Amino acid sequence: MQVPVSLFIGLRYSQSRKGNAFLSFITLFSVAGIFLGVLALTVVSSVMNGFEGELKKRILGVIPHLIVQSSDAALPARLPQQFPAIAQISPFLQSEALIQSSKDLTGAMLQGVDVNALPTFLQQSLQQGDWQEFAASRYQVVLGSALADKLRVQLGQQIRLMLPTGGSYTPLGWMPRQRNFTVAGIFDTGSEVDKVVVLLRLQDLQKLTGNKDSTWRVSLHDAFLAPQLQAELSKVDGVTAVTDWRQSHGKLFSAVAMEKAMMWLMLLLIVAVAAFNIVSALVMMVTEKQREVAILKTQGMTNQQLFYVFAAQGMSHGVTGALTGAVAGVLLTLSLNDLLALLGLQLVQGMALPVILQWTDVLLIMLSAVLLTALAVIYPAWRAVQVEPAAVLRDE
Repeated sequence: MQVPVSLFIGLRYSQSRKGNAFLSFITLFSVAGIFLGVLALTVVSSVMNGFEGELKKRILGVIPHLIVQSSDAALPARLPQQFPAIAQISPFLQSEALIQSSKDLTGAMLQGVDVNALPTFLQQSLQQGDWQEFAASRYQVVLGSALADKLRVQLGQQIRLMLPTGGSYTPLGWMPRQRNFTVAGIFDTGSEVDKVVVLLRLQDLQKLTGNKDSTWRVSLHDAFLAPQLQAELSKVDGVTAVTDWRQSHGKLFSAVAMEKAMMWLMLLLIVAVAAFNIVSALVMMVTEKQREVAILKTQGMTNQQLFYVFAAQGMSHGVTGALTGAVAGVLLTLSLNDLLALLGLQLVQGMALPVILQWTDVLLIMLSAVLLTALAVIYPAWRAVQVEPAAVLRDE
């Protein structure tokens, strides 16, 4: 296959090792900078994806993705058919309360649940107790591990739940709605949810609050689709109110997204600096090769072909750095935990660093590096086109 003359000459120039040693050093420095920037971006974005995924699993695996209030009892049967993003719908009730043990008193969020429709991650997080025994017994609770530690309670011990609303006046004054419950289980999700969430049977919480409204917990295949689905569900007949997880944990995930974006920006600046070092190298190349450029122009090479010669030379450096950096970044990401263990740099003993390698991110990083390189080669290639053969070859 015949290679275009511009590409052929540009690649020959980029592979040449003769001439200015300083120019070769700047070129090598530029390629190494792009390589390190792409490598760092690949590793850091994979770790940030891992942290985001852990937060998503440990927090959004417990709290409802959407809470739907409806006057239509047949709604749960219709919604999954209308919206494929919905994974599960189950009856649900939520209320704030004070929880008191013999040792301490604190606030908590009560969740009345159907034990047979609990999220998979929550089912797997139970450390002590049994879900079936919890479902079969009245007036029992399952606490988060951090909350149980704060209250200093164990399985079988009694706690008192007190609601801030729905109390009554007695000869002794106003008394909140309250009842004793037995601790039937303790779960550990490894997140802040463990500090506030208390699980009850739906029937027990309905009796305690006196709330018989039809409220449903909607679990999605992807919790991040909740804002879009909330707007769509609000338009469905029979739906009176829809809330999503952003009201309780939206700021946390927004902060994580902002941190991820800032890390991207800072590391992309490394790639940008390296890419624009190519400008220096190519400008020096154009100055050094003015005689050759002039000869090519006198032999009939067009300005467009000459532009492509130096563009191909600069782009070859950028593509080389981006490609090798991406390959090295992927290999380092896949072996990151093994390498940290070998160096003794584990963050928490026995806990692996969460890593999620997304190929779309790797491709985006490579394309970003190549695009920055493409912007960097425009000016040097344009300088080459401006060379006047008559002025350069006048003394030859």
